[in-house]
Amino acid sequence: MKDLGCSTILYGGFSLEQALEGIAKAGYKAIELCARPGMAPHLEIGKTASYYEEIRAQVASHGLAIESIAGTGGIGMDSPDFGAVIEAAQQVGAPVIAEGTGGKSDDEKNFQQVVELVNTTATRTSQAGIKLSLKPHVNNAVYSTETALRFMREVDREWVGINFDASHIWRTAAAEDPVDSLLQLKDHITTLRIRDNRDSREGPIGPVETQIPGKGGIDLPALVAVMNTIDHVPYVTLEIVGTHGGTDTVLAEVQRVVEESIAYLKPLFVT
Repeated sequence: MKDLGCSTILYGGFSLEQALEGIAKAGYKAIELCARPGMAPHLEIGKTASYYEEIRAQVASHGLAIESIAGTGGIGMDSPDFGAVIEAAQQVGAPVIAEGTGGKSDDEKNFQQVVELVNTTATRTSQAGIKLSLKPHVNNAVYSTETALRFMREVDREWVGINFDASHIWRTAAAEDPVDSLLQLKDHITTLRIRDNRDSREGPIGPVETQIPGKGGIDLPALVAVMNTIDHVPYVTLEIVGTHGGTDTVLAEVQRVVEESIAYLKPLFVT
């Protein structure tokens, strides 16, 4: 069976310690450690080695692994300061940096610029033994099965892979089948994300409640059946947006979402 992870983005309004306590209590085995200023600043970029050693020990003390770091602390891949992002990932022991490709959909020139930037960045991350995992994302240069397959033909596949999130495939204009998409992309997957999505295939992701696995329109059992065949990816990570808050009452509500999600998902991953 695969182990389940949880992104710290769910605890965006709370401290890393609160996130780790809640994630471990619920029974997850790994985290996506977020470095997202203003949303989930659980990892800061450009800090001292001792800071990263403390983060690494803090995560381990809760019996959790770091599956990836997500976000770059606001430092773009095209920035000369991106080396600090790589250093942060390396020092906390994250094997992957998970990020979006950015760019514009259906713009050929921009697509080529994205490919060039990713390949240049992968040259830098590879020197630290870290992979880039890029998410096909609504309105980005890579946003669909077709664009993701093309992207993977043009990048360094040893150091670049796909961060698969069915909720973005679900909302493409082509109304794609996420299960078929995952089947086509499975050999290129580096990280797997999971959440549900409201029945609507248009617009934003929707409210938190319809992102809770089993409460939306995505056929998650069929999707998980494919995920269980992707042996080279050890974790499937819950990533729900819109849960961040700032009071104990809200923290309890975040914990409800985290625990309700794993209660639904765990039986699907038992083989």
